[in-house]
Amino acid sequence: MKKNLIYTVTFLLCGAVFFSSCEDMLNVESNRVEYEFDDWTLNDSVYSVLGILKCVQEVGDRQVLINELRGDLLSINESKAVIDVQELSKSIFNVETNKYLEVKDYYAIINNCNIYLARVDTTLEKNNIKLMLPEFVAVKSVRAWTYMQLAINYNQIPYFTEPILTHSAAEKVMSQPMLTRDEVMSKLIEELLPFENPAAYPMPAWDSDGKVLKFGYGSNGTEVNTKQLFVPVRMLLGDMYLWRGQAGDYKKAAQCYYDLLTGARTGSDAVRYNDYSFVSTHRDEDGKFPDSQFGMLFTVRNFSALSNKIFTLIPYAASKLDGTTSQLSDVFLPVNTVGGSQVTASPGMIGLSERQVYCYPTKDENHIQPGDHIYSNEKDFEVKGDLRLKSTTTKQMEIDEEKGGNTEYKNLIVKFNLEMLQGDQYVPQITTPYIVLARPEHAYLRFAEALMGLEREGYKGAMELAMNVLKVGVKENYSILLNPKYGERPVINAKGDTVKIYEIDKENNDTLGFKYRMEKYLVSYTDSLGFDFSAVDFEDNAGIHSRGSGDSEHNKYFALDSINVARYFGNTEMVDNKEVIKKNPTYEDSVLYVSELILDEMALELAWEGSRFGDLVRVATALGDNDVLAKRVAGRAFNNKVSHRHPEFEYDAGLLSKMQNEYNWYLPLPGEVVEPGKVEETPEDFNPSEEQE
Repeated sequence: MKKNLIYTVTFLLCGAVFFSSCEDMLNVESNRVEYEFDDWTLNDSVYSVLGILKCVQEVGDRQVLINELRGDLLSINESKAVIDVQELSKSIFNVETNKYLEVKDYYAIINNCNIYLARVDTTLEKNNIKLMLPEFVAVKSVRAWTYMQLAINYNQIPYFTEPILTHSAAEKVMSQPMLTRDEVMSKLIEELLPFENPAAYPMPAWDSDGKVLKFGYGSNGTEVNTKQLFVPVRMLLGDMYLWRGQAGDYKKAAQCYYDLLTGARTGSDAVRYNDYSFVSTHRDEDGKFPDSQFGMLFTVRNFSALSNKIFTLIPYAASKLDGTTSQLSDVFLPVNTVGGSQVTASPGMIGLSERQVYCYPTKDENHIQPGDHIYSNEKDFEVKGDLRLKSTTTKQMEIDEEKGGNTEYKNLIVKFNLEMLQGDQYVPQITTPYIVLARPEHAYLRFAEALMGLEREGYKGAMELAMNVLKVGVKENYSILLNPKYGERPVINAKGDTVKIYEIDKENNDTLGFKYRMEKYLVSYTDSLGFDFSAVDFEDNAGIHSRGSGDSEHNKYFALDSINVARYFGNTEMVDNKEVIKKNPTYEDSVLYVSELILDEMALELAWEGSRFGDLVRVATALGDNDVLAKRVAGRAFNNKVSHRHPEFEYDAGLLSKMQNEYNWYLPLPGEVVEPGKVEETPEDFNPSEEQE
């Protein structure tokens, strides 16, 4: 390995776009910088990509914190939280002092990607294989992911694809009009679309097993599959279509997620949602002693079992001596410290979890079978509601011998440094080993979100399929239809007689199941979509809600029917000890209900992983209802027993008013470039083990 050349080609590991102040966005050391690319080898290309990935490490923590602190699932400890954390939680954006609001590191990634893409030789072949093409596609995916995060966080951003090597070039970029989020998404879609087929454009595999890097613990480090360092192109495209939300985009988004999950159109391996591993269950009917299987998804020592459970991650070193480290554990659950957490699960998150109705499954080996016992939130069981919160939170007890009293810290979050949780108290011994950027659950839930977009556009059957993702799992061949028409049509019965099936009346049209209407009364439709999950890979699929709420398939409190829709909107009352509907919900109510359930499920499944505020923005925008975001955020300090659509939902009126204004959803950009920055001369390694380097 030619180290001097590698340090040059890795663009000084983020130094080529270094900033001299918080207001500088794009900067370089001088008006001219030379890079050596002559006789570039495959190893040079690989280590250049590693340099870019080192830049990605620099933004991992802030991606989590700027999304989660502004959302509805975290509370801050005022006496422990640093000012930067407190400001983000209160949506106070002090760009001059808050380290999480520095945009420079994002543009360091982008400019390093630009330089790489401008210089790499994708025509270099050996045995008819284009040697550097995988790295080329991988770097495009990194740049697209970075631009997407900027567009989501800032809404309008500078956009450029040419290398910025001089001060004058940086000034030129900064003088150009910024692009809106939708414009950025359109450019990224156009750029990535030719590379969506993973069979033709696979991510890099830098040795025979596709495993090349170890992170964290020296010789015992976590071995990471190379492709896990990059977001799948189809995942990126699906997300971009969702964010753009133009006519036809939901159809394209759903297709992207479907292709990613099934391997359709590529022959890639299918991604099963759930093989009944990592499902949290109760050990008995009284709601005691939950088995925290869900927490095992985040157990560091269990990483080898998670290689097919995580699409993309950002790995970190165990200590600064080994390389770049994450500081998330300092915020969520400090190492070897009791009571030092700056944040906890919010009362709003706790209320959401507790108001889920747990349906007890009957376990037959590892398969969930219909249960006889429905957990009722009217009964005072020890553990309430959805178990995923219990699986990823803990408590600590601080003993004060001088004062003779104890302090209990509850609802501490162990997702970022869980080694092995034993009992209900935990003192972590390790720092954050990796941050998850994408896993199959993201794709399934966003597939359901895309389906609801299709339902709003007139595709019938999309809502039922979206509910299946949550409730029973997808394991059949599904069809959804645009503008289906129902009415009279002749049918030939088994005897050969012509029988007329008459048009069903309008009152009952929406109460019959979509499949029934399609099979019995369908006359015509404008367009159709098919999603085939009938392959053996999906025969054991279960609804995502089952991850924490038991047997969701047979849970009568988690269903798409009139009583559940009415209950969600607070439109029921008790009459003679029986819950009755005060006013029948409309079709539009049902659409909102399933859309809200998906957003609830995103919270229960993906809490604190770095996507929450973006999810709230995207769904609120799609539904044209700012209260979808504003009420949830304003209600985070209240342990609500009802949804934000319910009249009895409690919230902070001042925070509601603030978050109803879309201006407060986005971070402010710093000012323009004012002077050249300083280039680092001796970059740190990206943290592979020494023997591999």
